[in-house]
Amino acid sequence: MTIIEYDSDLQLINGKTIKFIVPVWSSPKGHECGFPISFVYIRTEDTEFVVNFKHIDAKSIVPFDVGKLAGHNTIVFGHRYLDSRGIDYEWAYFEAFGKPFDWQDFTQPLYRTYRTDFTELNDCIPMMKWIELIRTMPLPMVTKPSVRKYSDAIKRLGQIEGAGVAVEKNRVVTEWEIPDSYIHGDLMFTKYNPYTVTGRPSNRHLGVNWGALNKSDGTRSVVRSRFAEGTLVQMDFESFHIRLIGRLIGYDFPDDKTAHEHLGEWYGGVDRETAKGITFRYLYGGLDDLGRTIPFFQRADEFIKKTYRDYVVRGGLVTPIMGREIPFEQIGRDAGEQKVFNYFLQALETEVNYHKIGELLDWFADKESKLILYTYDAFLVDTHPQERESVLNDIPTILSRGGFPVKSYEGKNYAELEFLLQK
Repeated sequence: MTIIEYDSDLQLINGKTIKFIVPVWSSPKGHECGFPISFVYIRTEDTEFVVNFKHIDAKSIVPFDVGKLAGHNTIVFGHRYLDSRGIDYEWAYFEAFGKPFDWQDFTQPLYRTYRTDFTELNDCIPMMKWIELIRTMPLPMVTKPSVRKYSDAIKRLGQIEGAGVAVEKNRVVTEWEIPDSYIHGDLMFTKYNPYTVTGRPSNRHLGVNWGALNKSDGTRSVVRSRFAEGTLVQMDFESFHIRLIGRLIGYDFPDDKTAHEHLGEWYGGVDRETAKGITFRYLYGGLDDLGRTIPFFQRADEFIKKTYRDYVVRGGLVTPIMGREIPFEQIGRDAGEQKVFNYFLQALETEVNYHKIGELLDWFADKESKLILYTYDAFLVDTHPQERESVLNDIPTILSRGGFPVKSYEGKNYAELEFLLQK
């Protein structure tokens, strides 16, 4: 193993095929977007390197873009934060072993006898202890084409995380009991966990569940715009799952009403909320005599049955966009038609959203406004006042492509979003 302590030593890596990259960030609890990298472990086909940026056990070189070291087939831990062109280690691990790789649990033995309240503790734990542990990380074989597709998609989550969420710092410290050392200026960072059976990400960091902030107790009012005179704008898909099903079964909803309003007409003209309850009861609880006469549910029922037959014959699900295989073992061999379809639909939702997020991030690339939060059927934008009209016009256009209309809301903070009438 060679420790790179001088810039000139980097030439030792030139020309070598790099198989594995593991950056270790300085903070054991802080977000990767808010703290520097302490050092980087690199494994090639025949040797190991450690490139040191901040660790106290070696001389430090000037930090550089570590992601540039990765080749097309390099497996990279923390892939989404390095913007590498390699393969996401955690996704490859999940696909190979059927469970998430828990970095916190994996590294826990290193922290015994240390004060874990020290913000940049990782710079101080002996480097050789780190190396000994990292050497035991299982290196998964990558055989599925979908692993690369998901690796690229997960990078988009890293971009959303990197935008940060502006908060009222004093309230976060007092009400959420988060030390101010983990708040960067007025920004906090979210953290998505996409390593789930359907790929649908949760979003939790430092004990904050960003995907399910309480709507009724004022918690959301902590989140605000970072811009003077800026606003938060949220776009929600209208009846997202219903419209996804419509796309699957070739059912076209009318343009002049919501999906629930349209189906409500089949139920005898009930109000939207009543219609919504009936719709989900039919989809997830089975059809009665009325349901079996409605074309949408007739086609949906046929599709659900076909999906289940394919699942049994194939031994698992195959997602419709990225072609990811979800085997029996992850869903359950005793799973019935409805459970299998729910997994299929959630995976489809996730893959559609990954595509939408990619389009949105391309749009935001040269803007001051930021896409700061994605929660299944909603997208939250921290909007610069000079870009407000563009956000309100362009973002719904991007999201609605493919037959997925959205509703827009705006407010000074996340708790006070008000519906905006569509133009």
